[in-house]
Amino acid sequence: MDINLIKYFVSVAQNLNFSETARQNFVSQSTVSRGIKEMEKELGASLFSRTKRNVVLTPEGKALLPYAMEIIENLNSATFIIDKLQKGIDGKLTVGYDETSGPYISKYLQGFVAKYPDITVDIKKIQVSEEILALDNNEYDIVFMLRDMMPDSPDIDHLDAYDDTLSVISKKGVLAGGGIDFDQLHQQNIVLLSEVISPILYMEILDLFRTYNIIPNIVNRYDDVRSVVTAVSAGIGISILPTSLCRAMFNSQFEIHRIKGIDTSISYIMTWNKAMRNPGTKLFLKEASKINVEDV
Repeated sequence: MDINLIKYFVSVAQNLNFSETARQNFVSQSTVSRGIKEMEKELGASLFSRTKRNVVLTPEGKALLPYAMEIIENLNSATFIIDKLQKGIDGKLTVGYDETSGPYISKYLQGFVAKYPDITVDIKKIQVSEEILALDNNEYDIVFMLRDMMPDSPDIDHLDAYDDTLSVISKKGVLAGGGIDFDQLHQQNIVLLSEVISPILYMEILDLFRTYNIIPNIVNRYDDVRSVVTAVSAGIGISILPTSLCRAMFNSQFEIHRIKGIDTSISYIMTWNKAMRNPGTKLFLKEASKINVEDV
């Protein structure tokens, strides 16, 4: 089947307008109409119900649409890669992440980089307040963030990335080793990642204290995780961070403590703008969707 016919079908299905499809594809309306009729003849089924006022997908048309869209997307992706190889120009994927969502990104990039080595990957840390604006402005192709930070917007889509828990970190010897009960923290000095940097994480931590009717003695708030870890290692106070971050930043000066008796689960997602135009983003998402979140 002529690929142009499939393009016409997808375009009409999205626009529900033959003249608009013709305009977008730089062909005449009669060319689009003939193409759809040729598809219907080849498939032996009517794809659209047409009247003078309305164009509506038939059940057969609705069934065909996702497969037709996948064909177009695969062709665009293949064309993108071949074009870059022939021109010697690398494609580019820009990935953003906030202060707390960095440790697992490499697990999602490994397979993608191995399969598409000619696509340059930029990885940049961004402020939570900038995440949605960055997606809206197409400054970033993919942004990793806490699930609860995802906006209620029809323009933004997401894929589950990984699940984590919260842990307590303390200078070595300050707290008993292994898991701890949260009410052991009521007399401890606390240092936290700033609310401005990670408002959801900050709120989750304060909610833990409220659950145990503890008023936390917060002695300082820092704008980056490394400063929090340095403060803990120096004995300024203990802190609570995602377990993955604790492990990624681990040094011999502090200890990690599992919190017993309460669910401290937090979830991260990768987000993107549905109007994305970078074929590299679709290639990344295709590889990312193959990864089982529980294995990350």
